[in-house]
Parts: sequence; C-alpha cells; structure tokens
Amino acid sequence: MDCCAHEGPDSGDARFEVRKVAEGVWVAVAAPAYKVNCNTAIIENDDGVMVVDTHSKPSAARVIVDKLRDLTAKPVRYVVNTHFHWDHWHGNEVYPAAYPHAEIVSNQITREAMVRKGLKRIQDHVRGVPAEIARLREELATAPSARRDKLEADLRLAKAYLAEVTALKPALPTIAFEQTMKLYRRDREIHLLHLGRAHTEGDVFVYLPKEKVVITGDAVIGWTPYMGDGYPEDWAGTLDRLAQLDFTHIVMGHGEVVGRDWLRTFRAYVHDMVAAVRKEAAAGATLDEVKQRVTAALAPTYEKPFSTYGEYRPWRTGLAGNVERTFAMVS
Repeated sequence: MDCCAHEGPDSGDARFEVRKVAEGVWVAVAAPAYKVNCNTAIIENDDGVMVVDTHSKPSAARVIVDKLRDLTAKPVRYVVNTHFHWDHWHGNEVYPAAYPHAEIVSNQITREAMVRKGLKRIQDHVRGVPAEIARLREELATAPSARRDKLEADLRLAKAYLAEVTALKPALPTIAFEQTMKLYRRDREIHLLHLGRAHTEGDVFVYLPKEKVVITGDAVIGWTPYMGDGYPEDWAGTLDRLAQLDFTHIVMGHGEVVGRDWLRTFRAYVHDMVAAVRKEAAAGATLDEVKQRVTAALAPTYEKPFSTYGEYRPWRTGLAGNVERTFAMVS
C-alpha cells in the first residue's frame, strides 16, 4: 500500500499516515497523540467522497480536508460517524464548512447517543481540562530535565485542546438510518450496517463488498478495547455477524489496516475475557480477585498481540477496565 506522511499546517498532534487500501479507498492512520485521534477512511466515488469519522477536534479534521485536495478534486458528500465517542465526531463541523452540501450520516441509535450523552461530555471536557492544565504545570515545576520537553509539549497541547473544545460547534448527523443503508454509485456499493451492540449501543460498520473492505470504528481496534460504554456480553456475537461478510481488509478505528486474522484474535480476547470474568464472579470472587485471576489466565495468550502500542495503550491497564465493566454487568 502506498503511504505518505502528512501533518499539515498548525496540525499540533494531528499526524497521519495516508495509505491506499483499494482503488479510490484510503485510510489516514492516526499516530499516537496527547488527545487521541481516530483513523479516517476516505472513499472516492464517481460523484464525490465519503469520509468515515472525524477525530477528536476540528484542527485534526482540517488536516484531512487539506490532504483530500491532494487526493481528489471531488467534494465530500457524506461524512459517516461510526459511534458517539468524542474522538470520532468532534471534527464534524469542518466538513459542511468546507463542503456546504455535505451530509453527516449515522444510525438513529448513535445520533440519539450524541444528543443524550455526547453533548454533555463536551461540557465535561470544558470543565475538566483546566484541572489537567494545572496538574501539568505542577508536574513541570518540579520535573527533572529528562521529562521537561514532554511535559511542556503536553501542556501546549492541553491549552490548544481547551481552546478548541470551548469553541466547538457540534455538528450532529443530518441523515439517520435504522439497521442498513446502502449507497449505489456507478463504480461501487457502500453498505452502512448496524450488526448489534459492541463498543457502543449503535456501532456502524461500513462495508465495500466489491473491494472486500470493512471499516469498523472502535468495534475492532489495534489495542485493548475501551468498554466503558460497551456491551462485553454482546460484543463477540456482533463480531461473529461481521465475520460473515466477505472481506480481506479491515480499517479499524485505531491502528494499522489488518486482515481477518486480527479479527479472530480480537474476537477471541473479548469472548475469553467475558467467560473468565463470568466464571470467577459465579464462584463468588471479589472484583480485585477477578482482576488478578483473569489477568493471569489471559496474559499468556493475549498480552503480546495486544501490546503493539506499548506504553501508549498498555494491555494490563485496558484489561483491568474491561474486567471491571464486565464484572459490573454479570455479577
């Protein structure tokens, strides 16, 4: 796959590697960042472009808009949000500003979650980031020289993020579907699918049957999944329905493009974690005991494959959160 680095003017921590997945299909793979950005999929059609997911802030979305002009002269007609989490839709406002006829699309469940939970979380960020800035300043005041550059960069990024989230103009989906939406273009089909609950109640999968590409949002990612808004007991079944589709490439919400082997590993982790927590909870173990025992049981199989991103997303920290969420639901 072709790849090129692109940071763009004033991109801050919005750094992406743009890779070609199929003819007219690219993914901008987000590099690890202080405020996490999701990947963006770009699908060029005969009459325009579809963009899937828009990052954690408008400045990151502008990097992609700038890069789009290098890829195609066609306008963005559709922006798809795979779910309601902030790092996948806070850049929405950039697209209708740059492309006045662009429609924002998701399913009805996700749109309702944006209204019910997502808008509130924007204000949570506005209230919470000043404390984050204060903490970074305190750490910087006593930090050894080896840590100062990193802390100074994080402080700059935190201040910039606060300015962005304070000025955010949330752009909600203008088109909402129920289970399935299909777009038929002269050169390709695009299927938007809701296959069940997983990372959230409304995960949207984008499927290109001709190109054998599926775009998963955070229902499949390259590190340990976040389950704070998830449905661990439903997740593996949703991935089983995904596996019934005919595809060879997976564009994940975070991480590199992968094949079906990673889906099997990811699905097995979710299934085995839930089964292990359920077994320990049924035996009367406390949450702390469950965390210790499940970690010991799963580490030989899953710690290495889920540690590609090392200290940025440590497996044991993610597993502890997954166990806590699952224990609360099964005990």
